[in-house]
Amino acid sequence: MSGGHGHAPGGAFAEGMLVSAMWSYAANVLYPAQAARRAGLLPPATPIGELPIPLDRPGLGRRFSGPRVTPVLLDDASPHGYLVEEFDRMAEVYDAFVKPFSTAIFDEALSALRPYLRPDLRVLDAGCGAGRELQRIARIVSDGEVVGIDLAAGMVNAAFRSARAHGLENCAFFQADVGALPALLNGQFDLVYNSLAHHHYPDPPAASREIFRVLRPGGIYCVIDPGPAWFNALSAPLAKWADPGWIGFHTPEEFAALFTAAGFERTAWIEVLPGFGVAFGQKSG
Repeated sequence: MSGGHGHAPGGAFAEGMLVSAMWSYAANVLYPAQAARRAGLLPPATPIGELPIPLDRPGLGRRFSGPRVTPVLLDDASPHGYLVEEFDRMAEVYDAFVKPFSTAIFDEALSALRPYLRPDLRVLDAGCGAGRELQRIARIVSDGEVVGIDLAAGMVNAAFRSARAHGLENCAFFQADVGALPALLNGQFDLVYNSLAHHHYPDPPAASREIFRVLRPGGIYCVIDPGPAWFNALSAPLAKWADPGWIGFHTPEEFAALFTAAGFERTAWIEVLPGFGVAFGQKSG
């Protein structure tokens, strides 16, 4: 997850409590809600704001990926590098801890993203972590590509190895701070998303401006994260104490204000499971 990891104030015990709480919430709330939604027992979520308009032009296709492409790492240390030391250490095992919690969220979020995904798109995962979600997107954009960025070099390398082990060559990886993306990415993406990474960004306004810069005209930004005020109020104290990368949650209204300030034209929020949803922003086309 790009942008802002460090040591949790409560140490290993606190992190264990966080994992336990995540798994418990997934088992008792997320998966039952997902099953109820798929059985038609819950009404479809009503979007807040204006949803993006799908691109009406060909996608940008492939540019950065290929069978011989290896991860691009930073030449100089990032000012925020100290924040990801623990995630470099955990890179090979991190996915095992978060998978039981994050899978249901991304499953439902992907349904909300589907209208905006086509095989020829070039997509940026702005905080790819170990790359599990990135691989799912890469299979959808089979004629295009996904570029994953993360500030933790360990995560970038782990995501690269996993993608290659799963036979995916339409992926490329950069070590980068989401608040200072490489200049060569300017205007290079049809869609940018992140999954459970936004609350780790140390400077959300800078990150939003950078995402805006690397999107083409008409491009779409999708943030999968907590949002409702009730969930944020309940979970923020534990996250602050136990999550080594927690910076802060945003409500749907705060996402809209953040995206509008960065230059996005259309903004929206749609809930996908209790406590979680997708915030959208679209660059004018």
